[in-house]
Amino acid sequence: MKPMHFVFLWIGEVFLFTLALITLYLFIPEMKAYDLIRLYTGVIPGDTWDKYYFLAICITALLTVSVIVYILALFKKRQH
Repeated sequence: MKPMHFVFLWIGEVFLFTLALITLYLFIPEMKAYDLIRLYTGVIPGDTWDKYYFLAICITALLTVSVIVYILALFKKRQH
């Protein structure tokens, strides 16, 4: 592959990660997630909640993008 192909591939993956992150923020509102977690754990300090909520959203978006890229790579491999 040419170097420019790698650049476009990385830009596409970053765009897909950003899209997944925004989608997760829209579908998992912070207050609803906090209320759900608080039912099982009690009160969580705000700074702790902010760190773990954002971390969970980022990891979920990363795993989503990884699965999508893996599936697309499998489809591309089968076509050749």
